[in-house]
Amino acid sequence: MAVLSRIGLRQLVVLLVLLSLLVAAGNMFWAGSSLYQQALLDNDLHRQQGFARQLADKLGQRLQQGPRAGLLDDLLMDEHQRAWIISPGGQVVLPGGARLAAVQERALALQQHEQTVLLPDDQGVGQMISIAAVPGSDWRLMLQTPSVGQAAVQPAFADLLVYILPAGCLLLLLAWLAGGSLARPFRLLAACARNLNRPESIAVIGAVQPSSREAAELQSGLLQGARQLDPQSAMPDASSIDPLTGLSTPEILPELVTNISLGGTSFTALVLAVDDYEQIREHFSEPLRNLALKHLAGLLLQHSRELDISVRMGEEVFLLLLPQCPIVIAQRIAERLRSKIQDSAFEGVGHMTISVGVAAYQPGSSDPLETLKQAQQLLISARREGQNRVHVMPE
Repeated sequence: MAVLSRIGLRQLVVLLVLLSLLVAAGNMFWAGSSLYQQALLDNDLHRQQGFARQLADKLGQRLQQGPRAGLLDDLLMDEHQRAWIISPGGQVVLPGGARLAAVQERALALQQHEQTVLLPDDQGVGQMISIAAVPGSDWRLMLQTPSVGQAAVQPAFADLLVYILPAGCLLLLLAWLAGGSLARPFRLLAACARNLNRPESIAVIGAVQPSSREAAELQSGLLQGARQLDPQSAMPDASSIDPLTGLSTPEILPELVTNISLGGTSFTALVLAVDDYEQIREHFSEPLRNLALKHLAGLLLQHSRELDISVRMGEEVFLLLLPQCPIVIAQRIAERLRSKIQDSAFEGVGHMTISVGVAAYQPGSSDPLETLKQAQQLLISARREGQNRVHVMPE
């Protein structure tokens, strides 16, 4: 049941259809193989009967030429073949003293005319037994040859199982994996639907990669609902919003990054900080610093998309999380932001510069939180090497 719940209804239907096609193909293969084997067997029986008639004709010629002794000598071409001359009463005439086994007696009882039948012997081996009249006498020739055509049917079925069973298992595994991949966006969107009042909900919903048209439609509906949600009634958690800048606080990061990574979504992190902020703190009052930081947060929002997440990590340290953004594009965004801040005048404090560390996360490569720590280390190295610069994670 766990496998069925992961695959989902649509994928289960597709799986059943594919398995049905696989079984149908197997049945066709088996039927074709059976028909082919039957054709081979019919051909063997026909050839056996023809060979028996030829031997009977030679026996008739030998009877006209001489004594009965040696009638069967040198007639058989295969060491596995056996021959008997049967009297009208069903007794063995030649070879002398021979007795018929049960399979030969059954064949003799079944055959009133010249024909060839296939019967199993005591060991279960198929035996082709032919009866042919000997010309110039009232005797009959019985010829027995082991059948090889019937034994070939079993390997054909075994070959069928060798191909069908692994293919069926592989198909089930692929459907299970594909079903999990298709179901993952729905699970993430369902979790987002229960938390539309959180400030990062739009970013998390937008970061989900839809696996189907239905998932894309659900994502679109949730984004619309999150945008239209009344902030007064939503009552977001005050601890997740920075009161000065309106950006998110670091409390959202563990759950946010986990949700993004579970959705199989890559992201790039920009960690930036104001250069020489200690001097700004010494020379300017807190109200003036707050005006400058609020202005800086506004510029940060201007250089980000709606699905990007902006976080105030510390007094002068900020994080810009860019889902589904290649590191090359993120580097350009960081450079534009750095240049814009360098050229801007901040009310109360004048000009400021920033340093930026840029690191990228790929699903399955490492812990997403390690990517944030790597971006922080790159920020530190940018400050040490002169400030007002961008350091990017090496590829």
